[in-house]
Amino acid sequence: MNPSIQPRTIVVLTFAGFLVVSAVNFWVFRTFFGRNYLEWYANAGPIIALAAVAFGSAWGGLDKNPALLPTNPLNYLGAWLQVAGLPLMAIGTHLQSRSQPKSLGFEILLVLALSIALLVAMFGWLVLVVPVQYFLFLLVGSLSRIALSSSAHITARMRSGQVTLSTHYGRPPSAESEVSEPTRSDDREWDASMRDEPFTLANAFGAVLLFVLSMLWT
Repeated sequence: MNPSIQPRTIVVLTFAGFLVVSAVNFWVFRTFFGRNYLEWYANAGPIIALAAVAFGSAWGGLDKNPALLPTNPLNYLGAWLQVAGLPLMAIGTHLQSRSQPKSLGFEILLVLALSIALLVAMFGWLVLVVPVQYFLFLLVGSLSRIALSSSAHITARMRSGQVTLSTHYGRPPSAESEVSEPTRSDDREWDASMRDEPFTLANAFGAVLLFVLSMLWT
């Protein structure tokens, strides 16, 4: 979704919707459970981080969906709807597969039960976590967004136990363009630009922030 062609009214309404849903969650937790919603969210931080990884299993990792690092609330909402929808589509495709042996009838019943549980969990996630997480990731996702928009490519090399860094701008350097040097068996080279796993990076900072908040509430 291109932010430049989205009506500003829809974007503003989506942002306001996140505020309203978060306020409703706060009221529900206070009225029916006698708990502070933000305190519950902070205490559930590690579980939320694990659940995010589990929901992204069909994606091969949520880092492939950079819209989860919000600035535009409408893109963020659409990205999470995609995260919720893709695993369900994958399960449905597997169940309809003609290659499934007919002897798996009992397994299919178990999968249907698990799919219902997954659907309920995803609905709870979209209502209880996604709105307030928008504001969390708006803060902790800043480093990931900067890394994704940067043209700098940082290459780290470890040779003979020493780490050296080289920075290139624009397109990443190709292996053919670099002067080959004698290498040892323990030499390593990797991309240190911190852009390959943007969601994981933001999720880690979010977990730390939630842990600190949970300690302050206890």
